[in-house]
Amino acid sequence: MKSYAEPKRLGTAKFEPIRAVRYLDTLDLFEVEFDSGETFKIAHAIIRRANGHAGRPEVDSVWIEAEARSGFLVRYTDGTWADCAWDLVKETAT
Repeated sequence: MKSYAEPKRLGTAKFEPIRAVRYLDTLDLFEVEFDSGETFKIAHAIIRRANGHAGRPEVDSVWIEAEARSGFLVRYTDGTWADCAWDLVKETAT
């Protein structure tokens, strides 16, 4: 009989609006602060991979999605964009 590992539950994070986001270029990661005061760091490589970006484009600017504050957008100097949802931050943060 073959035994299987217990499946890991995903999606256990609860929604919380994003208060602030900043890019730390020396560490190549984003620091995301939520309304509760919790701060998470997420690697830039994770966001690039999730959005299908190859290479290492330089970050031009970062915006929080204004209406629900449920994610943020990253604009690169080469004109491409990436988006990151709140749950990606909470589920994969370092």
